[in-house]
Amino acid sequence: MNKKKKYIIAVVAFVVCAILFTFAIKAQRMYSDSLTNKQASSQDTNSKSKALSQSQGAKDKENGKSKDVSKSSSGAPSSESQKNDKSSSISSKGSSAGSNSSQKENNPAVSQSLGENIVVKSGDPEENNSFQFIDTVNGNSVFLRKDVDNMDGETVGYITERILDDAKINYKCTGSASTVYFAAIKGLEEKKAGRLSGWCYYVRKKGQSKFVKPNVGSGQWIYHTGDIVVWKYLADGIHDGYSDDWK
Repeated sequence: MNKKKKYIIAVVAFVVCAILFTFAIKAQRMYSDSLTNKQASSQDTNSKSKALSQSQGAKDKENGKSKDVSKSSSGAPSSESQKNDKSSSISSKGSSAGSNSSQKENNPAVSQSLGENIVVKSGDPEENNSFQFIDTVNGNSVFLRKDVDNMDGETVGYITERILDDAKINYKCTGSASTVYFAAIKGLEEKKAGRLSGWCYYVRKKGQSKFVKPNVGSGQWIYHTGDIVVWKYLADGIHDGYSDDWK
């Protein structure tokens, strides 16, 4: 019996040693594999960084060459190009001057170029329609004339809304009644033709020869039969010649 026990103990010890030896070999292999992977990854990283630095250096050199070439080419323009530029500028000026003169001759109503500030004269327009709408920014064109009846005692703002509604002309306004303000008429909006652009109205009272610019909103100015009201879209509604002559 003692021999059998010793034999069993020896076999168990041998098996345990074999298992431990096997685990030790596997652990050694795993450790060596991890070291080789780390070394390989570090080598790849170093090679990539070197390649990037080399490519960046090549790009910098190319950019430096291109900058030098552009500077040299721009710094010494040929006499022929200068002559061509001068001739083209002279021809463009001549053509623009010719077009402006022909425009003035064909359309006397256009007194100034498009988009240029137009000073409102105290006697214009000469037409006697009750209400007129003029776009002074785009050719000083009158796009609506309307005579009104039975509107005595109504405000200019109220009558203007009725006229635009009847003519089916789009407009934008804020406020209502006495605080109404016209921000856009027929797509011509305030601040679109300049920081001070917008709509202003002028009134020539019955029996008078000059227009005045009221210092109140159109919702507060009372219209009387025989008055003439002119709405103007201006590139500069402040410096229109009426800033010192408000009524």
